[in-house]
Amino acid sequence: MSVALHEPHGGARLPRRVRPELLDELPPDDPRAVRSRRDLRLVNRIMGTRSLLLRALDAALDAPPRAIVELGAGDGRLLLALAGKRARRWPAAHAGLLDMQPVVAPDTLAAFRGLGWSAEVIAADVLDWLARPDASADVVVANLFVHHFDGERLERLLAGIAARARAFVCCEPRRGWLPLAGSHLMGLIGCNEITRHDAVLSVHAGFRGAELSAAWRRALPGGAGSWRLRESAAGAFSHVFMATRT
Repeated sequence: MSVALHEPHGGARLPRRVRPELLDELPPDDPRAVRSRRDLRLVNRIMGTRSLLLRALDAALDAPPRAIVELGAGDGRLLLALAGKRARRWPAAHAGLLDMQPVVAPDTLAAFRGLGWSAEVIAADVLDWLARPDASADVVVANLFVHHFDGERLERLLAGIAARARAFVCCEPRRGWLPLAGSHLMGLIGCNEITRHDAVLSVHAGFRGAELSAAWRRALPGGAGSWRLRESAAGAFSHVFMATRT
């Protein structure tokens, strides 16, 4: 089943367009990249990303997960925040922090251990990792990551996740005129030039309606008959997708 919350028709006149973002091209220790990652933590707080993902995970899971992998995990703080809210209900879970350029600090890994979780940094391209026979997770989570993919690469990503996990939850930019207007105002909350530039591109690459559900169905050879799909706008600027194996 797929549920979609549609915006007014104006968004339909904003075609999806994926372009490389500056943060992905900067060395992880570049001061502009460090500042932009700090900006993104602020943006996540403003957008209520943690709460959106927790609600989606609660809806997706019928049992405590043993392993959760975050795609594009960056510094790992988002998954740590999710773990901090669910560690009692999901004891002794394993966190996989996957990124091509991970910047996970030792104290972040220590904080996972303090919650009773184990944690692993996975420095890999996501499509390469999903192709590995030992890649697996009960749950795969992504935040502001899937919108970097389109066409055949998007379908490869979703097919790989479906083959490796029993649930997938992501929070992405919503493509529409209101989020686009907001993306042009990022300087008002102190974001640097990298974040301001990438925010506009992210909205143009974002999702609306039931686009991810349609891509999920295309990606699976037998369709999505064994999956329950939910997709909706969330808040003013976000788009949430959930896939759960039935």
